[in-house]
Amino acid sequence: MANKYHFIGVNGIGMSALATVLVKQGHDVSGSDHSPNVNIKQFEALGIKIFNKHHSDNVPKDAVVVISSAIKESNDEYKSAKLKGCKIMTRGDLLSTIASNFETCIAIAGTHGKTTITSLITTIFKVANKEPSYFVGGHLLSEDDHIQVHSGGGTFITEVDESDGSFLKIKANQAVISNIEQDHLDYYRTKQLLIDAFDTFMTSVTLSEKGICAINLDDPISKKIIKKGLDDAKFITFSIESKDAKIRAENIQYTWSGINFSLIINGNVVSDIKLSLFGTHNVYNALAAIAIAMVNDIPLKYIVNGLESCRGVSRRLELKYKANNIVLYDDYAHHPTEIITTLEGIYKSFSNHRIIAIFQPHRYSRLTSLFNEFGGAFGRASKVFVAPVFSAGEGPAGYKNSIDLANEINQNNIEAQYCDSFEIISDEIRLDIKEGDIIIIIGAGDISLISKQIITIIKGV
Repeated sequence: MANKYHFIGVNGIGMSALATVLVKQGHDVSGSDHSPNVNIKQFEALGIKIFNKHHSDNVPKDAVVVISSAIKESNDEYKSAKLKGCKIMTRGDLLSTIASNFETCIAIAGTHGKTTITSLITTIFKVANKEPSYFVGGHLLSEDDHIQVHSGGGTFITEVDESDGSFLKIKANQAVISNIEQDHLDYYRTKQLLIDAFDTFMTSVTLSEKGICAINLDDPISKKIIKKGLDDAKFITFSIESKDAKIRAENIQYTWSGINFSLIINGNVVSDIKLSLFGTHNVYNALAAIAIAMVNDIPLKYIVNGLESCRGVSRRLELKYKANNIVLYDDYAHHPTEIITTLEGIYKSFSNHRIIAIFQPHRYSRLTSLFNEFGGAFGRASKVFVAPVFSAGEGPAGYKNSIDLANEINQNNIEAQYCDSFEIISDEIRLDIKEGDIIIIIGAGDISLISKQIITIIKGV
């Protein structure tokens, strides 16, 4: 690798993690980001020089320049890097380069659940004293670092990103496909092209030496892309519904403290599993992690202990606060299916409580392409507050907006209210909140910032 790197858009969780790895390996690292949330002191404490705006002068002429998927060719630093003859890499390129140094690369792909599955697998490996290297696309609630790269080969566990096609660059010999749904059509244009990309990813893994893919038999598209004629040993299947799967869950129980279920392997009950996580989707996530642990011959006792000890990932149904018989959760869900499963998970454990959702749509294009699905996604909520769209650089022209969404949710017989700011949402909740409420913040933008205001309100009840 080169000795000097510059990251354009360094503040994203994936970019900042990769920058941290490189500086710890002794490289000279700088970065820029105009986000108001950049913690310059934290970066500088690591030895990373940070610029809080994009400018052509920020780019060293002899650096490898790493760009996030949000950086366009019109960006001043991107143009400067090209003029200076710098090698330009995407985040996916760099992650693939790091992964290539390991004997075993376990790649976790899918529309939903990647981050949680990666955290579960990583925790199991750690409990089993496997000392894995890993990259998790979210902050682990039980760890300081969401990325750790050891020297000397071994195993690298990483989630991979399908949003820009970069997951096809990584050379993995073990993989998970959690599920496949319509998303990121701003990149793929059609649902079929998205499916084809997952097909290519799966084929690449299973055709590699000793390659194996864990796949969800309850997901219709994932099931279809399993190639007929390939050696069955190339797949390890998991399921709740299908008895054809090698790994299954039965007797699922939802409680205030999480989920319990019976683990079935090849038709036999082998253990009881306890998770401090909520929702059926996290049963699937656990089954995927179990599948990969089995592939790597990890004893059952470590699998059970690892799953039980995993506290989850920041903003994945994260418990933010609890007082006065009111509970506040925060979740990253930004796709209709994620919203449905998140709310269903809360409902199953708190069915006698009022559920108040605060939702911020992420990207106008996603809201518009899945508008009907978003409108019907809040069936388990008692009331929904809709914040303005987090644009992620998109303009509103020609797209649906948050006012449209609030009206659509109301058409589905769920009370919804559009609010023009986080402050207005907080004011409305202050007037309406009562003991026993479950409040959940939902969205992939900056909606989590409202949690401090809501916590103050809960304290005053």
